[in-house]
Amino acid sequence: MSHQDSTTGGPVGFQTTHWSLVLAASQPDSPQAQAALSQLCHAYWYPVYAFLRRRGHKPDEAKDLTQELFYRLIERRSLEVADREKGRFRSFLLACVQNLLAKQWEKEHTLKRGGQYSFVPLDEAWAESRYSAEPADPMSPEKLFERRWALTLLDQAMEQLQHEYANAGKSAQFEALQVFLSGAKDSPASYAEVGTQLNVGENAARQAAYRMRGRFGELLRMQVAQTVASPAELDAELAHLRQVLSG
Repeated sequence: MSHQDSTTGGPVGFQTTHWSLVLAASQPDSPQAQAALSQLCHAYWYPVYAFLRRRGHKPDEAKDLTQELFYRLIERRSLEVADREKGRFRSFLLACVQNLLAKQWEKEHTLKRGGQYSFVPLDEAWAESRYSAEPADPMSPEKLFERRWALTLLDQAMEQLQHEYANAGKSAQFEALQVFLSGAKDSPASYAEVGTQLNVGENAARQAAYRMRGRFGELLRMQVAQTVASPAELDAELAHLRQVLSG
């Protein structure tokens, strides 16, 4: 029996996901599979860009290489690297970019597109601004990729949560309660203060925050589910996500 959220009435469960659709396609040039792959690439291009920058590539080089990678995956329909036995999109994408570099495509075959083609919409200024804020510690490119991957999943779940509250006419509630999403005891606000802000009692504010945290957890689970091939991999990927974020 599927759970339905009181805010949206949407079912929560593992259905056919973006990555499982890609892997399940009998032909690598399946239009449905390519559309699903395109959606995934659109969402997760920044971890690739950050990986390339941490590997020492300049901004223009990292942009060209990122576009080259997605050109090969989307336009050339190059899915042969996908491993059904290791069916996580995170692992697949990292293997693809490492394979691209190993073959020295950046030196010999990178397409200098100059903006003529855009396989995913890369915002170079935004990417560089974000990359400049990355920790200066000697985190390896692989570890940075995984951390950016995890944070991208969190960002997407947060954006969806905000969208749901806005659609329900509860934007003010979202803005007031989001400080409690982490569940940390050292929150900068108290339930009593937020209750006063929302014109409800302290207990009502606490219950609303509890429901928000629950829905955020569901949305995060659904975001992660889009990147794995089967329900059996979902809990392990969530555990890996938590490990990456706590490291």
